[in-house]
This record gives sequence, C-alpha cells and structure tokens, in this order.
Amino acid sequence: MTESGDVEWTEETLEILGRVPEFAREMARQMIEDFTRDQGEKQITPDIVKRARAKFGM
Repeated sequence: MTESGDVEWTEETLEILGRVPEFAREMARQMIEDFTRDQGEKQITPDIVKRARAKFGM
C-alpha cells in the first residue's frame, strides 16, 4: 500500500491507476484522493475508484 497525504492506496487500486493514460494519471490521482477525503474515508478501495469515476465521468 502507498500513502499519499492522509489517504492510502491499495495495490489493487494502484494497478487501476496505472491503467490511466500517463498524461492524465496525476490529475486522476488527485481527483480520486479528493473524492476519498470528501467521503470521509482513509483508504482508496476499488469501490471508491468506481464511484469517483462515475462522478467525474472518467
């Protein structure tokens, strides 16, 4: 797992992030981390990634 500030990425979610095109990866990372914080969560799970993608149309 990797921590970024106050949220933690699991290996599975890092693999999902790795499939985002490189030019958009940092923006996607920040959006998912912000979404996770807004949800009051500390760990980024596949479900959170799915909900963030739905919200932001990713």
